Parts: sequence; structure tokens; C-alpha cells
Amino acid sequence: MQMINKSLYTEKKAILNTSIKEEEMTSTADGEVILKVDKYALTSNNVTYAVIGYQVKYWDFFPAPEPWGKVPVWGFATVEESKCEGVEVGEKVYGYFPMSQYLKIKAGKVNQFSFMDISEHRQALAPIYNTYSREGEILNFPEGVEDFIPITKPLFMTSFSICEFLHLEDFFTSENVIITSASSKTSLGLAYTLKNIQKDHNKNVIGLTSTRNVEFVKETGLYNQVIDYKDVAAEVPSKDSVMVDMAGNGKLNLALYEQLGERLKHLCKVGLTDWSSANMESKIPVARFFFAPTYAQGFFKKHGPAKGNEITTKALYSFIETASKWIDLEYLSTFEDLQSTFTAMISGKVDPSKGYIIKS
Repeated sequence: MQMINKSLYTEKKAILNTSIKEEEMTSTADGEVILKVDKYALTSNNVTYAVIGYQVKYWDFFPAPEPWGKVPVWGFATVEESKCEGVEVGEKVYGYFPMSQYLKIKAGKVNQFSFMDISEHRQALAPIYNTYSREGEILNFPEGVEDFIPITKPLFMTSFSICEFLHLEDFFTSENVIITSASSKTSLGLAYTLKNIQKDHNKNVIGLTSTRNVEFVKETGLYNQVIDYKDVAAEVPSKDSVMVDMAGNGKLNLALYEQLGERLKHLCKVGLTDWSSANMESKIPVARFFFAPTYAQGFFKKHGPAKGNEITTKALYSFIETASKWIDLEYLSTFEDLQSTFTAMISGKVDPSKGYIIKS
């Protein structure tokens, strides 16, 4: 059986240029599975995937003809066809997908909880992205939680991993934790996690954000202090600080480094929501890129898969309970809506209180 697969393509070196394309998808061969993508989240995380697609090989997960790429997303799918023993047609999975209607994978390492895409082109890529969680206990979410999972889980795991990293490094002996792009869901997840354990670290958590988002960020109640980007020079305390950069605004990072000098103990580079002035940190000797999967793998190795999943799932559901009070779910159903929303997100023109779910 042949089917038409519609996808949103993004030009790798000019990510504001996108195109909706259709292609034929052939039937499955032995070991292959076709997944029908049911729904997925669109967040600033996907902008980061596009911006650093070459450096972290995000373009390699779902190959496309040059100069195009398929930006990865997190979501749910249903097995449409299967020629892999142990993977049944009709079962539901959660995992990593392209912005497409379908994804064909070569399934392997099948167990009761998950299976993996063992395609040759994914062998050198982080295993956390190649694993598809199966229907059952892992996907048995509390009522009302499911649609928040693809919006918050990938971002929250980054937030959780950053918190683990800061703990391991004793916050670089800093008094302040400065978080840029404070309205982003990854930043809010980190602020939430730090607030929950504030009695253990007693750090002053400062959120930096744009003028239009100041009130929203304050209303979440997750930061000790919220500062407008335009007021950074006057209001950021001159104290030993570790900075977690979700924005990727090189001009801001350099200005803060020049302002704080040796008091900036570490710049943890995570995201690129403001990609237009990225890669200006070469003059900042304490700047280091943070790759969350590395720390996530270390966490699960330390605690074991079962205990690690229990800890992170409990923390995630707790965050969702809080975040659902200020995240308004908005559903998109066409590729044209996806295209325009993704372009607006790249341009920084989306409401941080919105959580976008694309449904096929």
C-alpha cells in the first residue's frame, strides 16, 4: 500500500523559509513500522532544534533533500502498519517525530515499555530521542494531563537536568541564578524546580524577560525577582552569579558578562529563542553549552530506569498541575496554521501563555 505523507520542511540555513510538501511513502519492509502522527507540541524548543540543527545533529533524525530539513517535535502516534514482531497495529506511542503525517522507522529493542528506531542513520544519535514509549503504565496519565505532556515533558526534562547540573556544581558558589527568556516553558520549569528546593540552596532566582512578558512572568510567582531586559544594567545585582541562557541573545550575554565581570561564574547556554544574535559568546570564557540528554542519561544511570522514571514523572506531574493554571492550550489542525505559527515563533511573536498542539 502506498500513502501520501505531508510534511512541513524548513530551510536549514534560512529557517524563516518553510514549505509544505507531499511525498509518497512505500509499504513497510521486514522490521519496519509506519507511525501515524496524531498530535504534537510546538514550542520554543523546536526553534532551538532548527537553529542548532547542524551542531547537535537535529537535522539528522529525519533526513530530507537539501537544502531542506524536518524540524523534530515531541508527540503521540498510532502504529499504522507493522512488520516488526511485538509491535501491534493500533497501539499508541509517545516520542520524537518530524512535522509530518507519518513516520517510517525500523523498529528494534522491543520490550513491554518501549521500542526504538534502529535505522542506520539514527545509530550515532542520542538514544533518548530514538525511543518510543508504548501504551500501558508509561502512558497512563492522570485525567486532563495528556495534552500537556508533549508541551512540557521534553522542556521539563531539560529544566530538571539543568537543576541537577547546578546542584552537582554547587551553583558555582554563586548567590544568584539568572535565567533568560524567563517566560519560556523551559525557564519556567527550571524556576519551578529551583523554587521547590529553595530551602536546600537559598539562591536568589532572577528571571529576565521582555517588556510584554513581565506581568505574565510575575504572575507565575516562580521567580524571586523579574527584570525587564531594558533594565538589566540597573537592576541585576552585582553579586556572584550563574546564568542559565535560554534565549541565545549574544549581545545580552556579552553585556551581562561585561557588567558582572568575574562575578559571572558560569554561563550555561541552553536555548536559542532569540536566534538572531546568537554565537557571540566567544569572548565569555565561562560560557559552556549544555546538552540535556547527557545529564538525563547520567541521572537514569545513577538511579536506574524505574526509580529515575518515578522521580522525574512525579516532578513533571507536579509542574503540570501548576503550569496548567497559566498555559492555555490552543489546537491547530492544518499545515498552513502550523507553518504560520512556527514562523511567528521563530520571530518571537507568540504569546508565552499559549501551549500549541497540532492535531492531524
